[in-house]
Amino acid sequence: MVALAVLGLAVVGAMVLVIPYELRAHPGAVPVNSVVKGFKGNSSSAGGRLAFALPQQGVYVVKGRGSEQINVPPNSQRDGATMPASVTYVKHGCWRWRVDYNVAHWEAYNFCPTSANLLEGAEVNWQSWDFGTVKVTNLEQVTCRPPAVVVPGTPRPGQTFRWTCAGANTAVSGTTRQQVVVHLVGTTNLVIGGKATPTVHEVLDTSLSGVQHGSVTENWWFSRTSGLPVKMTRTVVINSTSPIGTVTYHEDGSWQMASLDPK
Repeated sequence: MVALAVLGLAVVGAMVLVIPYELRAHPGAVPVNSVVKGFKGNSSSAGGRLAFALPQQGVYVVKGRGSEQINVPPNSQRDGATMPASVTYVKHGCWRWRVDYNVAHWEAYNFCPTSANLLEGAEVNWQSWDFGTVKVTNLEQVTCRPPAVVVPGTPRPGQTFRWTCAGANTAVSGTTRQQVVVHLVGTTNLVIGGKATPTVHEVLDTSLSGVQHGSVTENWWFSRTSGLPVKMTRTVVINSTSPIGTVTYHEDGSWQMASLDPK
């Protein structure tokens, strides 16, 4: 009788954990109109002769696909087919590019045009995971010192750039070091919103070490005139040590702008 009672409690306990997990919410797409409604622009302090013109502030529409998975405990989520991406002017003549993959995942970059190049000084990545009985969020902040050359003012096929960046996560204690190698593939025209748009195509290979280790491979297409990202593909594999063993995070996806005219 005691054994049966203990078994019954174990079954009930397992159901308390499993049922909310099976009924957990799966994040959906971020409505573009809600981002447009809440968007607030800023004045820019950019001045002088710049290698890249400032892109227009506002909310852009990108079309794409993508997914993110973790192995322990197993969970996954998908990107929206339509995603809002915004440009906001920030301090020091820079501008922030943010894309909302879904309601539980967004990523932002600070780009800074100079007289010679387009630089990146910081990156922020936010995610939330629903496990039924508990939700886990993580904010990753990455800084590159000195600011990395993202797009040269005079791009040439075959050029190579190297960055050194450091990342800190709210869910993982310690620092992740990033070694980035940028290969400039060349210049090409992409059709964006029915218009031929001159772009610079680059491949970024990132190696991670420290409290997290893994690799990131990305293809980026930047507007030749403004440096605005107009297309991207990504494959991400990151391993993190945890009390329950190594947690592997995998992400892949792609997106392309539907129009160069912001809402």
